Amino acid sequence: MTDLLVLGSGIAGLSAAIHASRRGMSVVLLTKGEMAHSATHFAQGGVAAVLDSADSTDLHLADTMAAGAGLCDESAVRVLVDDGPDRVRELMELGAQFDYENGRLAMAREGGHSLPRVVHAGGDATGAEIERALRTDVRDLRAVEVREGWFTIDLLIENGRCVGVTALDGSGGMHKVRAKHTLLATGGAGQLYSATTNPSVSTGDGVAMAFRAGAAVADVEFMQFHPTALASPSMPRPLLSEALRGEGAVLRDSAGVAFMSQEHPLGDLAPRDVVARAITTRMLEREESNMWLDCTSINDFETRFPTIWRSAQSVGLDPERDLLPVAPAAHYLSGGVCTDLDGAATIPGLWACGEVACSGVHGANRLASNSLLDGLVFAPRVVEAIGDGRDGPERTGVLRDGWPEGSLSMSQHSNVAATVSPLPLREALQDLMTSNVGVLRDGVRLEEAALALDVIHAKAENCDSQAVPTWELRNLLMVATALVRAALLREETRGTHSRLDYPCARPEFLGRYMFAGSNEMFLPLPVEVRA
Repeated sequence: MTDLLVLGSGIAGLSAAIHASRRGMSVVLLTKGEMAHSATHFAQGGVAAVLDSADSTDLHLADTMAAGAGLCDESAVRVLVDDGPDRVRELMELGAQFDYENGRLAMAREGGHSLPRVVHAGGDATGAEIERALRTDVRDLRAVEVREGWFTIDLLIENGRCVGVTALDGSGGMHKVRAKHTLLATGGAGQLYSATTNPSVSTGDGVAMAFRAGAAVADVEFMQFHPTALASPSMPRPLLSEALRGEGAVLRDSAGVAFMSQEHPLGDLAPRDVVARAITTRMLEREESNMWLDCTSINDFETRFPTIWRSAQSVGLDPERDLLPVAPAAHYLSGGVCTDLDGAATIPGLWACGEVACSGVHGANRLASNSLLDGLVFAPRVVEAIGDGRDGPERTGVLRDGWPEGSLSMSQHSNVAATVSPLPLREALQDLMTSNVGVLRDGVRLEEAALALDVIHAKAENCDSQAVPTWELRNLLMVATALVRAALLREETRGTHSRLDYPCARPEFLGRYMFAGSNEMFLPLPVEVRA
């Protein structure tokens, strides 16, 4: 039995594996693709951290809280911004090569940040560089056993405690992988939508597994849409980083009007939820499929943003001369598995960090470039807590006021004859979520989505129960159902959750909905948010 089982090979999972190995723990890391296939690889903008004397962690905290629209847990954000600088320096010691300018770390400013505090690598290839550095270190650690191509089906729960997982190896063989502690670092669920910046592996597996096992989840209605994904047929949609707007790029409509100055005091550097709503509203009003990002004022574009340059060139565009077509795409799930300030979930022996977790740092809308920082900060806290003898959650962070108890609802793994392919059903789910549960929502379309999800779920029961695409579909359906039901309950507009029938934030909804797994129902629990 291994000391720590890590599920996922992004920044959170790799960071945890490194810290656990250095503390003398044995580590097994399972990833359903190759190590380089995580969402971390696609992160462009950078890591937000206070590394300049002109900045302060108080200011970073204030910016994060403002972006989160009242739902951030201040104690969790304090951990994020205070621990962040040391974790970034630690990453540099591991070999991550960030960009320098005039002998100092180059700092970019992104939407929602009051000062430049985002460090980046290769201009717009930060995630790939961080992943390279962490992956190299993990490969060098003999105490970390990496198993690529392993798909985790469900958590193993014995006597109310998580003791590992059931998983399929690359050949389809089923195994029980037992561990003293299990860490979910499985990323998000962008594949719920037909247009997403997430890779194909982002199917909400960790949230769904935890929910089936009875763990509490929250804030799943807050799916963040990146406002400026390149509107092209390729999937995942190429990102056009917010750093472009930080360098002077301007959003324009089809008439050439720079419209963001009318929407927010920060104009084109407004928080992502504001920009995504503004773009979507204009697209609907004009019956157009995209708006335009004007980057022509940026000099040396190819050198400064090589990844974006290549994406534009692939569709025949020159960013220094052409306006780039943009439209929002599903990008980041701000909610997930509820954890305390050390990453402990509500089932003993189970931990979560990174995008799969709901620690309270993101609230209703994640601040730009806080995602990589999230993984860097909370992964080592998980390891430290395990090393100190912790086994279950404490009443801190989003778990301060308790949580609903869920009954165990394990899925069955019996062999059935496959009569339906899961792939058309996955496409139907993605189209449904995009049309009915996207940037702009309303009660009628959400109710329609809830009914349609039941139909898709019934059809999915006739898919091959041993096939990975079937498990991914069922995981997506579980997360989609939670998202839609939470969106129906939240009769207001807050952060990334926009209800056209309730266009304003309402004080009675200044709390979060927690759900715990049950065979028959979701259990909503409004929780007061306070520091």
